Amino acid sequence: MSYVILPFEVSSKALNEPAKIRFLHLLSGIATRHRDSIDCSFLVNGRKVLVAISCAALTALREGEHKFLSDQQLAEIAARVLRRSIEEGYDPALEELFLDGEELRAAAYELGFL
Repeated sequence: MSYVILPFEVSSKALNEPAKIRFLHLLSGIATRHRDSIDCSFLVNGRKVLVAISCAALTALREGEHKFLSDQQLAEIAARVLRRSIEEGYDPALEELFLDGEELRAAAYELGFL
């Protein structure tokens, strides 16, 4: 399945140069890492960075509010969170960001998905 996340650049407080970001793929972390997450992988200046979205947060949205997010929407949310984190000084060398319920809800609302 293909998702439309165009490559983008972000200015960073932690890096001396703009971060060049390219979306790679979205996978179930349950199958690949035995973790309760949906994993969105990106390349940031050639280094793999993972944005892990909590399955518990997705379940809470689905069961509590009857809101369903598509894989495309999850990829867009992950890209938005990664962009913002890098702008605010996140060092991509850390290789993983974890997106909990509050952050997921805020990004989804900001993008108009909720």
